[in-house]
This record gives sequence, structure tokens and C-alpha cells, in this order.
Amino acid sequence: MSMTDGRMPGLRRMDARLACVAARGVRCGLALAVVALVASGCGVVQALRGPSAAFDPAQAPPAPDYAQPAAWLVLPGDGGQSRATVPGQTAVDEAEAPADVFFIHPTTLEGREVWNAPWDLADADAPLNAAVVRLQTSVFNGCCRIYAPRYRQASLAGLEDNAVMALAYADVAAAFRHYLARHNDGRPFIIASHSQGTSHATRLLQEEVLDTPVRSQLVAAYLIGGYVPETFPTLGLPICDRAAQTGCVLAFNANQQGRRIARRLLIDDRTYWWRGAPERAAAAVCVNPLSWRHDTVAVAARDNPGSLPFATGPFPARATALPATTPHLTGARCHDGVLDVEVLRDAPAGFRDRLSWMTGSYHLNDYGLFYGALRDNAQARVAAWHEAVDHGRAGRRDPAGEAGAAATSPSR
Repeated sequence: MSMTDGRMPGLRRMDARLACVAARGVRCGLALAVVALVASGCGVVQALRGPSAAFDPAQAPPAPDYAQPAAWLVLPGDGGQSRATVPGQTAVDEAEAPADVFFIHPTTLEGREVWNAPWDLADADAPLNAAVVRLQTSVFNGCCRIYAPRYRQASLAGLEDNAVMALAYADVAAAFRHYLARHNDGRPFIIASHSQGTSHATRLLQEEVLDTPVRSQLVAAYLIGGYVPETFPTLGLPICDRAAQTGCVLAFNANQQGRRIARRLLIDDRTYWWRGAPERAAAAVCVNPLSWRHDTVAVAARDNPGSLPFATGPFPARATALPATTPHLTGARCHDGVLDVEVLRDAPAGFRDRLSWMTGSYHLNDYGLFYGALRDNAQARVAAWHEAVDHGRAGRRDPAGEAGAAATSPSR
């Protein structure tokens, strides 16, 4: 199947029996880990195939208006679950936050026979909305104001269709432009994402950040739970290789050590948006969230400061306390493009789900397994960005401060 017919290639290579087994362990809200299952011919995923009619943009739901608060899953001041914290931690005062996060959510809708879902789905139809806000966006509430747009997300069937994904991306790009124009005020920002959101973030970086005036404001891009190509350095965006490096991109996909199904689902034979068109996959980025190195060195579980199980609702609208993290749950090692982990069978409840049991993929809890490390690192990178900028300003004030002036770029 060619890329010119509007559908991503390589998605029918999953053997049907494997698809049937994996699908039984997947909630409809799970995104990229199910893409290969949608077209596999397995009866259990028949309901996820999408409408019988081809995608028609004229039939798409109306676009969101990002001037309206309702068009945002998270906005500063909403007091929602993005402000939840574990015991002993506090969320930053949003009025004093040193940076922002623009967060692109994963697929959160229940299986519906649509190509693109309405942006204003109720939580009953998008049951992972609240869980994503509580477990994923809250990672950044120690450093940042959080902006997370709603958008006309692709359904599971739509994830493999270029036109469907393009419509979803158009909303994300519009939201980002609105954020820059109305909320950013020249502040540093992080771009963060998961799953379907990571596909959109990969394109957003190319079209709205790199080679634009806001490039110098990018603290880092946390593109988790999806395919991210190692070719970003050719566009001037390095892969993060130090804990305090800024102006860089990082990614990982958590996978049970010794099992390769997650790799086949998430990064093998992928296509991605590159310089204006879909491209066949390059190698995938994997940065170890316990060392923040782009290497294959294993890091022991003793260096994992704390993990959270995947959150299950219902949750109240206002923020409530998160449970205490579990320290030393798993180590991590980048291997063959994915992040190998070892969550033991006697781990506390909530860390293993049916998908991880059947396929070895921890896709649903990529953020939670490394919650403490991610939270600490976001704060460290924001501090490093400000230090670099402040050092550069001091150097420019000193006629002899050429070395200081050289440090003005936060990308280093």
C-alpha cells in the first residue's frame, strides 16, 4: 500500500492471531499501541475499524474556538486534576511559574464509528480525559503553567489515515498559535505529549517551532509514548543527552524487557511527518528517563525515585491528592529503540495491566512508571534554561564577557 493513498503503510503486517490476543487487553482509549490491530482482520477489533464511508473533511465535526476556555482540557487557573500532587510536594504558584507546558493529549475517546471525534466529547465518551490530566499533565505542575488543548482527535481507525491525522493536527497547531499569541508573553515553554499527541508534536516542532522566533524559548520536548525519529538533529534540534540540557527532544516507549511486541506496534516500519510529507521510519529516539542519556546503558531500579500506577476514575473536577509514589519499582535501559523495563510480578497493584501482561507494552503508563524522574527533570531543565539565559545577559553587559555571551542560547 503506498503513502499516496492517504493511509500509513506497514500496519497490516501484524499477524491476526497476535492482534486478537493483544486487542483483548486494550481499552478503546489506548492509542498507538492499537494502531496495528485495527486493520488486522480480528473480529474482536471489528468495532474499531471506523465508518464504512471514506473520510470526508466536509463531514468533520466543527473546529474548536481556542478563545473559549471550554476548548481546553487544561488551562491555568482551572483548579483541576492537573494540579494534583503526591504527598510532600506542592504545585507551583501559577502566577509565579517560571515556564509553561503545551501538552498534547493521547487518544482518549471510547471506540466510536467516526474518523475524528468532536473536540467537546464528554468524559463518558472520552473516559481517559481525566486520567490523562491527573497522571500525565500533573508531572509538570512543579515548574509550569499547563495548557492542554482539546482537539478533534483521530479515532483508533483514523490513526492510520493521513487526512484524518492532518485534521486533528490542524487543531493542535491552531491551539499552539493561539497560546503563543494570547498566553505566552515570551516565556520559556515545554512541549509534552503522549501517543497520538506525540505524532502531532513531532509535526508541530517542525512547522511551528524550529526555524521560528520562538525556537529559543523551547526548554525541551518530552515526546513520550510514540514514534519520534532520530533525524531531528538534522533540523537543528538535538536529542537530549544530559539531565539539564535544554532546547532538545527526548522520547521513550516503556516495554517489558525481553519482549518485542511493543517495538513492532510502536516503532517498526512507521511513517512520520517530515519536512512537509510522510516519510518512512528512521531509527527511533530513546532517552533513558533515569539517566537522561541517549545511550544503551542500563540504570538500576534503585535510581528510580518514584512511580505511580495508572490512575483510574472517576475523579472530582477539582484537584485531589495523588497517592504516594512507589520508589525503585523498575530500572530502565534503551535497547533496540524501546525502553526496556522490568516490573516484577509482585509489584503493587496498578502497575501491570492486561496489555502489559499480554504484549509487554507499558504504553498506558509511560508517564507513571517514571513519574518522579519526569517531574524532577522538568524542573531541572526549566532552571537550566533560565540560568543559561541569565548568564548570557550578564555576559552581554560585560564587554569582556564573550564566554558568557556564547551561553545565551539555551540549546546546548
